[in-house]
Amino acid sequence: MSKFWYVTGELTEVQRYINVPMRWCEQYPARERREFWLARTDGIDQEVKLVVHSRSMPARRGHEVCVLLLGELAVGLVNLSTGQRVNFIDADPPLLLRRCDVLAAVGIFVSGAIVAASWDVRSLLLTVPFGLLYLPSRVLGRLLWRTRLQRQVDRGLDMALTAASAEPPRLWRVK
Repeated sequence: MSKFWYVTGELTEVQRYINVPMRWCEQYPARERREFWLARTDGIDQEVKLVVHSRSMPARRGHEVCVLLLGELAVGLVNLSTGQRVNFIDADPPLLLRRCDVLAAVGIFVSGAIVAASWDVRSLLLTVPFGLLYLPSRVLGRLLWRTRLQRQVDRGLDMALTAASAEPPRLWRVK
């Protein structure tokens, strides 16, 4: 299981932005980005800024929330004031097929054709199956990773919610 952290506090600010990909290969599943700031309530005068690429945000300014983090990425949120929760991996799942994958598959076929024309025709025995299997293997790998992460985030949200309601709010590690 991935190592999740959670932080609890009061939302001091929530901003909504529209995503505009800066590079050709960047593709966000959600066209919206939420930036929110948490004022930690454990006696530390520190605000935490988090960014989520999602259309759903079940909390507003002034609500007590518990945010589940995977590294610096916010993957889940529980609104302690209203009891609502959201798994950001479920709400706006990452794309399975990206533009760069199609470009890579075309590059594999083109490089195989160039090598076959200039060096040896037998190189097509390697590049054609690799080119045909590249896209399905990338999609399958991302699908398996996404479903596994969705389940882990749901379990992590349950654990973080029980720990946040029982203890004073702090930054904790959730296994």
